[in-house]
Amino acid sequence: MKYPILLLAGRDLERRDLLKALDPNGKYTSKVALPFLGKTVIEWVVEAFLKSKYVDDVYILGLTEKDVKINDPVHFIPVDPCSRISQKYKAGLDYITKAGKLTDKLIFCSGDCPGIQAEAIDQFIEAVHERKGYDFVIGGVPEEILAAVIPNHKRGVGRFKDINILQGEIAYFSPRVINELQDVIDSFTDPELRNKKSFWRTLWLVAKRPSSWSKIIKIVLKIGTLKDAAIAVSRAFKIKADCVVIEDPGLAMDMDLPEDYDKIRQYVAKIHNIEIT
Repeated sequence: MKYPILLLAGRDLERRDLLKALDPNGKYTSKVALPFLGKTVIEWVVEAFLKSKYVDDVYILGLTEKDVKINDPVHFIPVDPCSRISQKYKAGLDYITKAGKLTDKLIFCSGDCPGIQAEAIDQFIEAVHERKGYDFVIGGVPEEILAAVIPNHKRGVGRFKDINILQGEIAYFSPRVINELQDVIDSFTDPELRNKKSFWRTLWLVAKRPSSWSKIIKIVLKIGTLKDAAIAVSRAFKIKADCVVIEDPGLAMDMDLPEDYDKIRQYVAKIHNIEIT
């Protein structure tokens, strides 16, 4: 079975520091359109997905063919580039449904993680396929995996009894979640959650629901596991949720800060045997 993949692109209402530093003249519409080792940032992501044995078509949310150069075959879904993440998800769901391409799995990924590899994508999709009846599954990367290649990564870390984990850039959402929980999606994808304290802000969102408290208390006391966190999210929002652990640092390498660009560029050059001049 092959699945449609939706890549999130677009831009913020206010240009972030990354674009201000790397594109002071405003040449590029979005960070995913920045030049990166002979391609655009998003081309590396598209290429990885098209190498996956489980991927059908790739769809871009938030940009048009005039905004970004992509040589591989992709589809562009019309949606306001500055729209909220939940609005992009809904536009993707509606477009795929209308095109008759909707399967039981709708997978989204950020367009600014050029270090992602096809093997990690396959592993995630296989894990999602095994989880029948789930509403939300996210990929997570062990913190030591990313720290080995980017020691000072400045990403928010979820610390559990069994694992320290970083939120990955790939996720599965059921149509029900996309249609009914847009406010929740926007809360969890708030750019502010990217800072060092992001895990605790995420935990607070879940803790607002009393049904999750027994698991939240375990996590706060540092005796909770990653599974406890998944159960807390499931209970809080009346969904079936899980996290798949994938040991690929590229899955947790998105570009939000100016210093991210060069660190990720060096990593991608290494894994693809590209000499940086």
